[in-house]
Amino acid sequence: MRQLLSIFAWAGIFGLGAAGFGYAQTPDIDITIDTGGGTPISPLLYGVNYVWDKIPAPDFAAYRAAMDGIAHATLSRYLGGWGAESYDWAANEEVGKRAAAVAGEAPGPFVSAVPAASFITPSVAAVKNPSYVGQTAQFDAHLVLTYGARVKYWEIGNEWWLQGGAKKNAARRAANLANYAALVAVAAPAMKAADPSVRIFVMADWTAPDEIRRMRGLAGRGWDAVDGVSVHSYCGTMGSTRRCDSLPAVIAAVRQASGKQLIYASEWAAVKKINPDDEGIRNAAYTVNALGAMAAAGIQLGAYWPPVREVPDLSFCSADFRTAYATGIAFGWMSQYYEGTALAATGGALAARQGDEVTLIVPSGDAGPQRFRLLLDGTGLDKVVSAAVLFTEAGQAGAAGWQGYVANLPVAISQAGGASYAVFELDTGGAARGAAYEIARITLR
Repeated sequence: MRQLLSIFAWAGIFGLGAAGFGYAQTPDIDITIDTGGGTPISPLLYGVNYVWDKIPAPDFAAYRAAMDGIAHATLSRYLGGWGAESYDWAANEEVGKRAAAVAGEAPGPFVSAVPAASFITPSVAAVKNPSYVGQTAQFDAHLVLTYGARVKYWEIGNEWWLQGGAKKNAARRAANLANYAALVAVAAPAMKAADPSVRIFVMADWTAPDEIRRMRGLAGRGWDAVDGVSVHSYCGTMGSTRRCDSLPAVIAAVRQASGKQLIYASEWAAVKKINPDDEGIRNAAYTVNALGAMAAAGIQLGAYWPPVREVPDLSFCSADFRTAYATGIAFGWMSQYYEGTALAATGGALAARQGDEVTLIVPSGDAGPQRFRLLLDGTGLDKVVSAAVLFTEAGQAGAAGWQGYVANLPVAISQAGGASYAVFELDTGGAARGAAYEIARITLR
């Protein structure tokens, strides 16, 4: 249970009254929150990809402990990407990679170990050659019949628009779309017939809603068995079509094109096209903002890629699972605290209400020490439940710069102009705490 401390007590613990912050000056950033209304946040937004060929079965327990203890993951996607298209489900081997020493966890034990699971069925044979549609659909239905009692979320294939060189070949991409739609038309009804309780997702490029509309038309009556759309919403500074803040509008277009409301961001990460710094706290801040955009878009399920090993500077922890990186800690904060109902907030803050508590997640900029002032009047909040700051060491390259550190964050009451404020400071790039950028987490009641 979180310990309830008055906002004055927090100041006293750190030897700081309101004057200790030097708030004679106007704070740099004002924050307001609207505690009325809001948008529900799906608890399954905080999933991860289990990259089967990167986490051998003997490492799985340590991996799961890290995903539970650091990321507080609520969902796990199996087999975490392309491996699903070349996986031998009976032998727990990837075709062409018959070394048992590198085999990941088998599906049965995997499902028993995670809070919730989603599975990817194979599609590549049918996408390459439509004569394999019937055989592929039959196998997909067999998988649902085998695992559907415990696995409720199913994707048909992985990234059809990149198969067979389609990324740079428009004709190949169009052919892949037609063949994939033909597979959906048969596989989705067969999978639903095997277990009506499962949710079936078609795979689509989130930046191309028109393709989804064409897919829907080509699939015909088979589209009725589809429950939602799976997208790989990698976002950041990779061009205007892939900005994280574009997610709400683009996902709305995906819903309109598909006629489906259920959206699964089954692979995503906040990535920068050019990111010269080596401090993991920046990626942690990007991740927080991306999750806020996903929640604002009403995305119901998510699975981060990769949580470990595949791309180290995007990872949640070290390859041996022993060191928590800033990105993993930030993700875990979001899973634990940015849940319930998302509230409208200003000043770059994210806010969520859980019962009578409200949590702020505040990623700073990198412009030196920044003071924040949260207006409490009208919110019904006047006490601090907990407050912490996440940071990394300055000037560290690679893993040393990715490691996250958490400290208590002093918060105090300030009265100004007859109004009541919660005030705190983030020491971005200052002498007291590490690298540029920090992330504050403050829960109030």
